[in-house]
Amino acid sequence: MVLLDPPQWRSVPQALPHWPYVQAVDDALTARSIPPGTVRASHHGIERGLTTYMRLGWDVSRTSGHGGIRLDWQERKGWYYALTAIDSYDVLLYTVVTALRTPIADPERVADVAEELVRFRRVPDAEYREEWDGAQEMRVAADDFRRSRLGLGPFTWPQESAGGEREAGPGVQLTIDTQADTYEQAVAALRAAYGRTTPV
Repeated sequence: MVLLDPPQWRSVPQALPHWPYVQAVDDALTARSIPPGTVRASHHGIERGLTTYMRLGWDVSRTSGHGGIRLDWQERKGWYYALTAIDSYDVLLYTVVTALRTPIADPERVADVAEELVRFRRVPDAEYREEWDGAQEMRVAADDFRRSRLGLGPFTWPQESAGGEREAGPGVQLTIDTQADTYEQAVAALRAAYGRTTPV
């Protein structure tokens, strides 16, 4: 596996919230003897909601066809694939992986799709709905990652009372007009509501 250093990421890639998923997918592919030639894991900037992504690439030397294969993943959108020409920047087809029906698909099902693409340049005629075992933990970690980038602490649930009900503590009510307010205004309002005034 070749890991490219994520852009604008000053820490180690292992600190990314989706790193365990990247590893699980790479392990599943390696177990099938189809490890990608390149693996990239990073996150989009604040203008795109700080969503995490990974990109897996097989150049023409690693596939049975006349070009390369790329698998792209975004935490909210799921999996996409690209068929490329001999030059990996020449994309012939880019579309969603319809076989993977959940955004954080089980790595073994991702490997099923990758194997079919790498060996035959086609996706399996199947629907995989299994979610990765660590999906919920990754979602929590991703949310905490976004909050930390905005200068906020990790999200915690209110304490439960003896009767099993959550006790409401002091909170903040914030209304954002999604038609009139810009993303920057919404972030500024959120930061102000939590007493964080450092610019993003």
